[in-house]
Amino acid sequence: MAMAHAPGGSAIVRRPGSRALFEGAGVPLIVFIWVMFALATAFSAYPAVMDQLSTDDAMRLAEVRDLLAGQSWFDLAQHRLNPPEGVAMHWSRVVDLPIALILAAAERLLPPDLALTATLIAWPLLLLLPALLAVASAARSLGGPQAAALGAFMAVMSPGVTVRFAPGALDHHGAQLALALGLLACALRIDRSARAAVGAGLCAALMMAIGMETAPHVAACAAVIALRWAFTDDPGVARGARLFGLVFAAGVFGVALLTLSPASWSAPVCDTIGRGHLAVALAGGLGLALAATAVQGGAASRFAALGAVGAAVLGALVASAPNCLASPYGSLPEKLRTDWLANVQEAQNVVSATIAGPTSALAVGPALLALILIVGWAVWSVRSASSDARWRIWTAAAMFAAALAVTAWQIRGASLVFALGAPFLPLPVLALARRGGRARAILALIAFAPVTLTIIGLQIAAAAGLPSLENQRLSFTGCPAADYRALRRLTPGLALNTIDTGPFILAFSPHAVVGAPYHRNVDGMMAELEAFQGSEETARAVALSRGADYVVVCTVDAGVRPNAKAHPDGFSAMLLSGDTPSWLRPVDLGPDAKLRAFEIVSGRRTAE
Repeated sequence: MAMAHAPGGSAIVRRPGSRALFEGAGVPLIVFIWVMFALATAFSAYPAVMDQLSTDDAMRLAEVRDLLAGQSWFDLAQHRLNPPEGVAMHWSRVVDLPIALILAAAERLLPPDLALTATLIAWPLLLLLPALLAVASAARSLGGPQAAALGAFMAVMSPGVTVRFAPGALDHHGAQLALALGLLACALRIDRSARAAVGAGLCAALMMAIGMETAPHVAACAAVIALRWAFTDDPGVARGARLFGLVFAAGVFGVALLTLSPASWSAPVCDTIGRGHLAVALAGGLGLALAATAVQGGAASRFAALGAVGAAVLGALVASAPNCLASPYGSLPEKLRTDWLANVQEAQNVVSATIAGPTSALAVGPALLALILIVGWAVWSVRSASSDARWRIWTAAAMFAAALAVTAWQIRGASLVFALGAPFLPLPVLALARRGGRARAILALIAFAPVTLTIIGLQIAAAAGLPSLENQRLSFTGCPAADYRALRRLTPGLALNTIDTGPFILAFSPHAVVGAPYHRNVDGMMAELEAFQGSEETARAVALSRGADYVVVCTVDAGVRPNAKAHPDGFSAMLLSGDTPSWLRPVDLGPDAKLRAFEIVSGRRTAE
């Protein structure tokens, strides 16, 4: 009788002549899945991909264009944001570089607009391929060969995953997802492959370099690797832990050396690599490597060494950057926390997000609940399996739990929950297939696919009379790219702008802006709030004090309408009503433009 691997690695018996779903499918099938998804996605996105950019996508594009225009590799400041000081961005050149290379190559072959469109489509979809390969590898480790391609297929059936690889997604989230999945796939093989251990260390280092929001996921994975070494007396695990620690420490220092100026290494920053992160990488990575190399005693000795490493990590953090133990937004002025951050959708906790957007909550809720149940079932069912199988499940579950905890705090982590849960999805499908054959497997595949559960959630929302996702999306839609590109006709200058317009003005025009939605732009955002929440006189005073040349507002984003509603006699309401102050001269951006621009002149208010 033929043998196959069940979830957790235990052997099962199959009927002679039966074939497990996707068994034997390797890289070619996964590439085929990616090609089909990429072609369908690119075709549908091509006509209007520039209008799909988020504020972070637009800011990334501005940074890439500045780099290609000659800005220093080590200069991470956005000089056109709140000049003359500018704002030192907390983003990494690790993401800027591949996008810049693609855009530069495309511009050699295509007209500028077509080159940009090609780049906006190509980069996210290129990232999706290694992400799917990593999902397949992780699913194979958890559920056997037949789970590999099935995991990749179910990942592309997960809107929570694919949204981060949609055309136009230039921000760092897609790269973080791909690296997190790479870290998981490598960590699951760390006891069997030196290359996997090295890969895990590199992925963890790059995740830290790109953004600190994935630090909990790295910490969870590193903790399980360390605990596995402490609990087991396995030379393969010890070698893997040693290599992971060495490569992680060297990788963090290497990325800092290659992408940051020397002055940045000692900065007490928490939102990007600084002295605290370098100290933690040194203490944790090298400490684990040293312990896995030097400790030859039993479990008690290994746990004592591990405790010493943990104390060294905590001590290094407290000594080098104690401010990083506090809330990352604790230093923001109260007005920014209440009037800006509280309204940033992805920064809300799960309760606030559910109250603010119940339709979105129902769209993701059933799939999220199903994932939690599946991961819990996998952890429970593996309790009688081999030690190696248990550790693989526990490693994947730990990273999933970290993503779940981050999502409870800020819903921006939801995509990582769905991504790190994807390798678990084939397990119940295969378990049901063993009991009921191919027909039951297909039904299970449909039932457990996140897109199916999303549709069910949306049907529940519709039955409850909640607004559709399309209507909810329109309430957050900004002005089209063509409106911002029309600003190019104006002499370059400084715009006093609503917050969310800032990245688009920077990306699509030569102008500078006062405001953009980034926590390091405290001065600029405070000025924006003062102007657009205040009276005409207050706005004029802010504009003159900043030396602004223009006022720019998007009439359909959240930067002006709430202010107009809250302050019906204020500056924002005046701009929307067409009652233009005489110190502003309207600029014609086209008959269908939703963006409104005004040139600053002088005088007092008059009605048009």
